[in-house]
Amino acid sequence: MNKPFLKILADHITKNHPDAGNRLCVVLPNRRGGLFLRQYLIPDNNVPTWAPAVYSIEDYISAITNLHLPDPLEQMSALYKAHCTVRGSKALPFDDFIGWSKGLIRDFEETDQYLIQPDLLFGHLSETRAISLWNPDGKPLTDFEKNYLEFFRSLPDYHKHYKQLLLEKKLAYHGLACRLAAETPGNYPFFRDHDHIIFAGFNAIAPAQISVIKYIVSSGKGEILWDADSYYVENQSQEAGRFLRKLFTDKSLGKAPDLSGFFAEAERNIHIAGVPGQVGQTLLAGNILKNIASDNNKQVLDKTAVVLADESLMLPMLNALPAEIEVFNVTMGYPLNQSPLFNLFDSIIEMHVNSRPEPGNRMVSFYHRQLLQILTHSHIQLVARSKDINEINQQIRAMKRPFIALADIETASPGNTVLPLARLLMKAAVKPESLAVLLQQIAEHLRVPIAGKTEENKNEKQADTEVLYNISLIINRLHSLSTEEGLLESLRTFRSLFRDAAGSMPVAFYGEPLRGTQIMGMLETRTLDFENVILLSANEDKLPSGKSYNSFIPFDLRREFGLPTHTDQQAVYAYHFYRLLQRSKNIWLIYNSEANDLGGGEKSRFISQIIRELPAYSKVNKIQELHIRSSNQASRTTSPVIEKDEVVMERLIEMADKGFSPTTLSQLLICPMRFYFSTVLRLDETSEVEETIDFRTLGTVVHQVLQDFYTPFAGRFPGESDYRQMENSISTSVKAAMNKHYSGGDTETGRNLLIVRVAETWIKRYLEMEASAEYSTEKGDHFICAEQQLESFVTLKNDSSQTLKIRLKGTADRIDRVNGITRIIDYKTGKVDASDLKKTPSEVFANEKESFPEKAFQLMFYQFLSKNHPDLFPQPEKVRAGIITFRKLADGFLPLNSGDVLPLDMANEFGNHLTQLLEELFDKTTPFNCTPYEKRCANCNYKQICRREYASTEW
Repeated sequence: MNKPFLKILADHITKNHPDAGNRLCVVLPNRRGGLFLRQYLIPDNNVPTWAPAVYSIEDYISAITNLHLPDPLEQMSALYKAHCTVRGSKALPFDDFIGWSKGLIRDFEETDQYLIQPDLLFGHLSETRAISLWNPDGKPLTDFEKNYLEFFRSLPDYHKHYKQLLLEKKLAYHGLACRLAAETPGNYPFFRDHDHIIFAGFNAIAPAQISVIKYIVSSGKGEILWDADSYYVENQSQEAGRFLRKLFTDKSLGKAPDLSGFFAEAERNIHIAGVPGQVGQTLLAGNILKNIASDNNKQVLDKTAVVLADESLMLPMLNALPAEIEVFNVTMGYPLNQSPLFNLFDSIIEMHVNSRPEPGNRMVSFYHRQLLQILTHSHIQLVARSKDINEINQQIRAMKRPFIALADIETASPGNTVLPLARLLMKAAVKPESLAVLLQQIAEHLRVPIAGKTEENKNEKQADTEVLYNISLIINRLHSLSTEEGLLESLRTFRSLFRDAAGSMPVAFYGEPLRGTQIMGMLETRTLDFENVILLSANEDKLPSGKSYNSFIPFDLRREFGLPTHTDQQAVYAYHFYRLLQRSKNIWLIYNSEANDLGGGEKSRFISQIIRELPAYSKVNKIQELHIRSSNQASRTTSPVIEKDEVVMERLIEMADKGFSPTTLSQLLICPMRFYFSTVLRLDETSEVEETIDFRTLGTVVHQVLQDFYTPFAGRFPGESDYRQMENSISTSVKAAMNKHYSGGDTETGRNLLIVRVAETWIKRYLEMEASAEYSTEKGDHFICAEQQLESFVTLKNDSSQTLKIRLKGTADRIDRVNGITRIIDYKTGKVDASDLKKTPSEVFANEKESFPEKAFQLMFYQFLSKNHPDLFPQPEKVRAGIITFRKLADGFLPLNSGDVLPLDMANEFGNHLTQLLEELFDKTTPFNCTPYEKRCANCNYKQICRREYASTEW
């Protein structure tokens, strides 16, 4: 690799300031470069020597002004106090203020960085807004428009009071500190501790910073070392050199530097690849790192960097690191808001935001899903046994209530280890200050278990301890805002500030910053050089970043006053991009090729530029575009197959004795693999709290009420007075059925109340239909029974000529006789079309369509079972099975329609097909496999464990 810039800087220090020690000061754009610079300054003979003082520009300005940088919450608090001072009685509540405060904080930062007079800038801004509200028709401004203009006219006062409040506390945002140093340099001891100051590696320098640097350089005690290449500086069309070209013409900053010629002379290999998906990029990067480690000795990894233009890829990238990467360093810090502990505290806050007071007492109840999410969190298992957590969870699910109070779960066993924490989690906290205290107590409750993790988990323990410490800092600051300053008034504002603060507070990693592969963001690469660079998310709107930014100052006014615009931001990113390539030998530029709903999938224009321009500039630049595709693209795995071993066969025989229902056999016909998971393995769906009555419970309640109504009338149909009595008791009967089948659930409010009314309406309309049916007692019409168990048997012989008797069973919702026909009626609360029932047994068992005719199969199954019940069905040829759907009662009884096939013949044909199906089921050589119709997998509960398709991608 070409000599790194920081090595050049170290050589310059050794040659020109050999004995300066810490009387020499070096100022760099960021802190990261200082670590590498100190490494390069170590003498070859390892004789101890004094290192120079090394600062980032932010730290240097803070040191000379003796002003500390406030955290975001401190800045917001100070700005709100300024708002209250300026607006007086018209001041907005803090909850409304924070929505627009961030943009104003940023505008004040830039105003001071660029040494713009607030009165002048914001005076123009208020006039611009006034013009936008100009009414040529002479109509007076509304109160809203007047307040709008008054706000912009008050911005200079906002700035004055905001600055004053911070300075009283010895605080200053970076722009303000730079302004003070630039406007009154004689007030600050630039040279008290240093004889010479070197500014190195800068590119886009704000005017306030330039003024400070000029003051130091003009004194003869300062100098600037630039890092630039003639490729992008001398070419006026290259935006990467835009700021440097201007700075080099300023004689007060010293003479222009000798530009490097790395792009013209140093050979580099650039590989460009578009990969679908965010995670796909990290998988490719991991594979590249593996190849680098395999092809070279592992010391080359110390010269390798993975740069994330999109820093949200950090966690996926860490998971994609291959085993060969034994040492790595993350320079950007762990994002606090992506940590499991943050998610736990955020969930607790969210649960309290959505809590509701219990009527008549001081307790509150919490939404069950959020409570369950917290109780099943991994860190809760540090303070409670898994068995006890499951006990509480099952108790909550069994209640079938959307909101749960502490009293509801305190009935658990006294020794349950969850209860102490549950009492803490579910303590009433209706105000921000009480919630802050509660969160502090929870943090303390978790501190000891986290610190007490086993030695094997010491790295995880260290990370969790650091995360918990940072969360505690945020909570303490929010407590101060809500108590001492009295700013927070609602839990929603508390939640918003908690999330904002966590988003701006990365947790530092403790590792080997000078060894191993470096994983960093784009800004961390300033002044650093690597032999191998892997750049991820090299997409437009990531590199460079998009045009949008939060500001009150419009583009035209920004351009007029010299404030940075999106074009300036793009020029800054262009410099970082080309400087990163400048001394590198092997570069991989990876972008997400997958388009989203808003387009996307476009590689950065910087990539398009180097493809077109670099090879033409010098033949030493070799560019190769790679076409990456996943190893499974346009291919699928062989469908999974489950062979029938002895355990499976024993389970099938056990099921044969208990009996197969039409629902069970439908599963087999829909997909044998689904049948295996649901029936053979008995893998149930995850039990969820039924906060809203589902369609199955609704159907069960309707069935129950009709069974209770009709059972007393066996042998006849109800009369007119009977129907009136039934109608009068519908509400009571539905309520009783709900209490039985939806025990503990709330049926008095919300959607559940509407569903109860639907059940009552359906039953009423059904009874009205029955009352007007004009059944004829003289012709023998009568009701026979409800919820009747039917069964039959099929006898099979296995390979050893052993007989296996298989029970078939089903429950008929209603059986009656009308016009000489015995009807087997199945109630449906879903939609049914007559066309769904126009099937023959051959069509049903052929099973050659995307959807399986479950309803027709069920009716044929009942009709087949009826042959085994001559007491109920003395004339098999006069048996009809059909459906009554409550969704469309006007259709009445919808019979199974097999065309010209007689009912008895149909039942016999169905029996033959069913016997063949059962023979295959009990044939040990016939495995369970997946249905050939993929659409049936769409709503399958087992598709995640079936893994019919590749679940992961290899690159």
